[in-house]
Amino acid sequence: MHADLTAVLGRLVATLSEDPRVHGGWFYGSVGRGGWDELSDYDVVFLIDDADFEAVAADVSTLVAGACDELLISWPEDYNSPVFKNFCNLVRTGQTLHQLDFFMVNADHVDDWWCRQHLKSATRKNLVFDRDGRVGELLDRGLRTDDARPDPNRCFDTYWFHAEMLIKYVLRGDVFKILKNFEFLRQSHADLLLSRYDTLDWGGWESKVKHCVPADKQAHLLTYATTPDLDSLRTALVRGMGEFDRDAREVFAAAGLPYREDVAATVMAYVTERTAPVAARPA
Repeated sequence: MHADLTAVLGRLVATLSEDPRVHGGWFYGSVGRGGWDELSDYDVVFLIDDADFEAVAADVSTLVAGACDELLISWPEDYNSPVFKNFCNLVRTGQTLHQLDFFMVNADHVDDWWCRQHLKSATRKNLVFDRDGRVGELLDRGLRTDDARPDPNRCFDTYWFHAEMLIKYVLRGDVFKILKNFEFLRQSHADLLLSRYDTLDWGGWESKVKHCVPADKQAHLLTYATTPDLDSLRTALVRGMGEFDRDAREVFAAAGLPYREDVAATVMAYVTERTAPVAARPA
């Protein structure tokens, strides 16, 4: 961890520990798991009562600015629940820029999914400070979210539906629509693999792929990362469909699920033929 960032966090925590609205905080993310390195940042979650929640949220930029040389950006995430907030802050200390997240859990709504997600696996060893014992008591409850794995059949349907949809975009040369649908292919392929290999209690799909999926199958997901010209996209599409089909057969077999080989073969053959360059199509 960069010493400048550690100093910024220390100043922020010192200020918050004197703020009667903040009960305390705990480490989340790589620091909380003990898996940090010199490039990691700090993820600290602070516990705040409902009565003070919005007021503290309104003060986050001021609080962070007071702990660093300059606050360049305070970017509140807009996909959380009303009782869980995160402000992603870009700060400068000296000549160095750092990311510093400011997570807030509403103490009166800790059963909310977003709140439980950021309590997951946290124990008293993750404490940053605990003004009145409330944080330690909360961590002792062991609140968490379920680790539901993706449904292979849903992944199958998503993949082959969007593969067929790509035909019209390839024929039109609509690169942006192709790139959008490639995201569906990559994500459903990743979810398919995670339905078998995911063993992590934390992290988004990208972390789970990195730590759980075998390296040769990770390479299959890189098929969809290509240059935005039609020839490269056509090649990636055909190769990706083949890799998905092979991976899906293994996943379905391991799960004891029937594999709809006819659907996969029909869509794969049809998409391959329809998207082939004109000179390469059957007469």
